[in-house]
Amino acid sequence: MSVWRNNFEDVHYPNDAWELLSPRLSPLRRERMQRVASQRTRHLRLVLQDVFDPHNVGACLRSAEAFGILCCDQVNLYQKFGKISTVSRGADQWLEVRRFTDLGLYLKGLRERGFKVAAAYPAGTSMPLAELPLDEPLAVVFGNEREGLHKAWQDHVDYRFTIPMYGMVESFNISVSAALTLHSLTERGRVELPQDKFLLDAAAQKRLLDQWICRHSHNPDDELARLREQSSG
Repeated sequence: MSVWRNNFEDVHYPNDAWELLSPRLSPLRRERMQRVASQRTRHLRLVLQDVFDPHNVGACLRSAEAFGILCCDQVNLYQKFGKISTVSRGADQWLEVRRFTDLGLYLKGLRERGFKVAAAYPAGTSMPLAELPLDEPLAVVFGNEREGLHKAWQDHVDYRFTIPMYGMVESFNISVSAALTLHSLTERGRVELPQDKFLLDAAAQKRLLDQWICRHSHNPDDELARLREQSSG
């Protein structure tokens, strides 16, 4: 089951989980999980504010996972959280998804971790997506499908950006906007930033693998206790 938190506290998993539980995986599956973990980034995070359509939420999370984003936050200021659509294809199981209802608490957590905030706004007052600075960690916010970004964000957005368009339509669906944005930023990050700044370090990759193997075990506590006993005996 995916781990949902209402704050920024990390969830701690046993630090021997990967070593003890992963041998049951096929070599191909084990190698793939290690390879994917090595390409994860915390330098960028996706933020969805009051996005109400489960299909949109699921599609956004699926794109985030595909492009190597690890942290995705749902910030709901005026509606209940809904279920994630199956369109996510289980992407949330490989992400750290957190939910917030207090914008002040959320922004405080972002700032304490050195994040700047970027949000999509109409062209004319915004910089092109390709010009968003990446030198500092960046949280990219997308607002509600109908109302857009809540006015409470207004004084807290560091960068306003727009996705250049050349057709008659004036906007993209939110899931398309998120996919285009995350693709652009992650591709740039992998090229423009040092690997040790953009990607997880070895210790963080190990913690992530411990997390993933526990999430995908039916009863990790019992399994780990049994395996530890066998190894000590």
